[in-house]
Amino acid sequence: MAIQNWQASFVLWIGLCLRFLVVLYPRAAASFIVPPLNLPRRCQNKHFAETYETEDGKELDSLLGELKSAFVYEGRMDGSPNEGYRCGFVVVLGAPNMGKSTLMNALLQEDLCIATARPQTTRHAILGILSAPECQVCLVDTPGVIEDPAYRLQEGMMEAVLGAFRDADVMLVVTDLFSTPISDDQLFAKVQKSNKPVIVAINKVDLASAVNPGAEGNEGKTVTVEDAVARWRQLLPNAIAILPVTASGGIGDSGVQALRLILTGGPGIPSAIRNLGRPVPGMFPTDVQLITDEEAKQILPLSPPLYDQGLLTDRTDRFIASELIRSSLFETLKKELPYCCEVRVQQFKEATEEDKLIRIWADILVERDSQKVIVIGKNGDQVKKVGIAARQKLEEFFQTRIGINLRVKVDKDWRKKDNKLQEFGYLKVKKKRKN
Repeated sequence: MAIQNWQASFVLWIGLCLRFLVVLYPRAAASFIVPPLNLPRRCQNKHFAETYETEDGKELDSLLGELKSAFVYEGRMDGSPNEGYRCGFVVVLGAPNMGKSTLMNALLQEDLCIATARPQTTRHAILGILSAPECQVCLVDTPGVIEDPAYRLQEGMMEAVLGAFRDADVMLVVTDLFSTPISDDQLFAKVQKSNKPVIVAINKVDLASAVNPGAEGNEGKTVTVEDAVARWRQLLPNAIAILPVTASGGIGDSGVQALRLILTGGPGIPSAIRNLGRPVPGMFPTDVQLITDEEAKQILPLSPPLYDQGLLTDRTDRFIASELIRSSLFETLKKELPYCCEVRVQQFKEATEEDKLIRIWADILVERDSQKVIVIGKNGDQVKKVGIAARQKLEEFFQTRIGINLRVKVDKDWRKKDNKLQEFGYLKVKKKRKN
């Protein structure tokens, strides 16, 4: 479930800072955090390992215990050390309409991201958290890569892609049976030159049996799994694995299962790879037949978990609701109209004992009066269809009844205005330099 209160993360950050303050500067920390305690008589601080003792017999562990108890709240991570734990960010990259969001939903086993048959439905970089006993995989879904953005919104979307790429520990490149490349040559060159681990997922392999190699438009494309794997092994020779998957099959697909196990470090990776069927040359680097559990565990860096084990995303419920409503716009409206729409949740009221419904009030923003007329429809029929579809998605995600109220408003040329795109979270707010 999405975080409902950002203050929890802030308090956790403050708590960690204070913890290091206690270890590094015990005298100042003792007087600042726990005034009643006497100042320390002895402090041995080599490698943070020695003990700390006060005049009344209290040791560092006791002081830290008091500090920890002062920052107890629901959802707080356990700060106890785990030397073998691994955690890292896995950025999901690819051209538009490759099924990146569908694959991420399949890996998470949750419908977190918008996934439609239309290209360019993902606009933000969205974090999805996959927690396992020995690791935490922070998947980051990104918009489809565009080489030449047509307007400011698309420029903001590409900024999100580049930001996620820079922060990534691992890259998951998603393509399709036809080996559709990342269209931005500069970005793909960075992927090729990067020393970060790379995994390639060849999606939509279930289409192989229906493809006519000689059909118009298929010239120069790969149309078999073997050809696609060979093409990507040539493009990314150091890729850890190149796996055929059918993301639409969910976690029941053998390729999705193998990919999930590789990301989480097993167990049972060799068996999952054998379940893919006959080995395809090039799936693994030269002289490597398969990946072992121990080898997969090395993909993510050593790190404590960054998020609570039960968390799905760092996005708010309001954001999730706006995305699900926007998804319904893509499914209900035709042609290019959904690309002109933005959804802003104005109110989000949690269910109570008296009112069992989550109640949502949201505005659908369009750029023209003519678009508003189409979205509303005759006698409000069109927006009513959007609301019905959105309610179904919302109830499935939040697992409770939903009350939804939609309004359609005009915000002229919002996709081209920096101030609007900053307000909606598509562009970063530029800080003014001080003279």
